[in-house]
Amino acid sequence: MSKLTEEQLAECARLSVAAERAVKSMPQLVEKYPELTREEGYVIQGIREKMVVAEGHKVIGYKMGATSMEKRRQMGSTMPSFGRLFEYMMLEGNKPLSMRELIHPKVEPEITFVLKEDLSGPNMNSAKVMHATDYVIASLEIIDSRYHGFKFTGPDAVADNISGARFKLGSVKISPLDLDLELLGVRMSINGEDVAFGTGAAVLGHPARAVAALVNMLHMTGEKLRAGQLVMTGAITASQPLKAGDKVVAEFASLGPVTLNVVD
Repeated sequence: MSKLTEEQLAECARLSVAAERAVKSMPQLVEKYPELTREEGYVIQGIREKMVVAEGHKVIGYKMGATSMEKRRQMGSTMPSFGRLFEYMMLEGNKPLSMRELIHPKVEPEITFVLKEDLSGPNMNSAKVMHATDYVIASLEIIDSRYHGFKFTGPDAVADNISGARFKLGSVKISPLDLDLELLGVRMSINGEDVAFGTGAAVLGHPARAVAALVNMLHMTGEKLRAGQLVMTGAITASQPLKAGDKVVAEFASLGPVTLNVVD
């Protein structure tokens, strides 16, 4: 079992942040540290968070990964994971996605929860999540692994903030208590061609379960969710690669559309 030193863990975090800032991919961490564990990946992610905050950025929520079978098959994952959302990741208004700022981005549709109450574990469940949520909103997440070829192991992905890069929110806000989130459908198209379909049930059977799973995982590290934070519950469908000139539209039942324009 791997036991990286504090210096080695910090080095891994620095490599991930540096690759993101330089917009240049890097080798997997397991190439240098083959016994890297998932637990150490989260330690690296926590150090990475402190480094990004030291740059002047702010954590505004969390993102879940590998919460659907589509994504697990696509990425070879076996269990859900989480990463941090920072304010610079949000594309507001009509701001396009710039390919110059990213390495090899992909897009995926997600249901995002915005909390009105703090949530802490253990023993969190979806019913508690639903009642602690202010509203849900449609969203597109743009993921961008810092590893060569978008290839990584589980510990690599966790250490690299599970490929967090950018995201865009819709405009319709509805209480989750007023929706059947299991049956809430989404159709995603790129340049007018349908590329993915799915429903909220793809996310652990119900997207609120993804939030509950996050709360319980955070409890293990002494953290909790706070009122006002966002939680992206994970991709409903497989992700799709992006290129300059693309126009992405995700049409969510009840929650409306989210549109993303991609530029050089």
